[in-house]
Amino acid sequence: MTGIIFAKLVADCELLKTSLEGLLDEMPHLSPEFSELQAFLEEVHDLHVRQQELTGELRKTIRQRQEAQLVGQDIRSRVAAQLRGKLGFTNEQLMSFGVPPRRKAVKRKTEEPEPKPQPPEVEAAKEEAKEETASSSSPA
Repeated sequence: MTGIIFAKLVADCELLKTSLEGLLDEMPHLSPEFSELQAFLEEVHDLHVRQQELTGELRKTIRQRQEAQLVGQDIRSRVAAQLRGKLGFTNEQLMSFGVPPRRKAVKRKTEEPEPKPQPPEVEAAKEEAKEETASSSSPA
């Protein structure tokens, strides 16, 4: 928002300068302010050029840093791979180099899950069903 306000101020000042140039002969008392206005606009132009140069430098520096990061990741990965190859993938000594060792696989026993307790109404219904099935299948 501040950039928009500043840009509007600069545009207004440029319009004022352009309008005053033709009127300085008629209004010589505005000459000192006109000179200040010109100096202000020149300074703003120089600052804008400097900002553009610095923005370009910033982008260049960011790109160089990103490239350096990729090189660093590659070097770290290669060294970590060599350490794993030399010390072993599960060696705890890898931790001192900042390389996480591969964790040993934990074999879990597969136990049958305990049946969930049923509400009393369901258990009573199941027992009745069993009794009915047993009584209907026996000869009378």
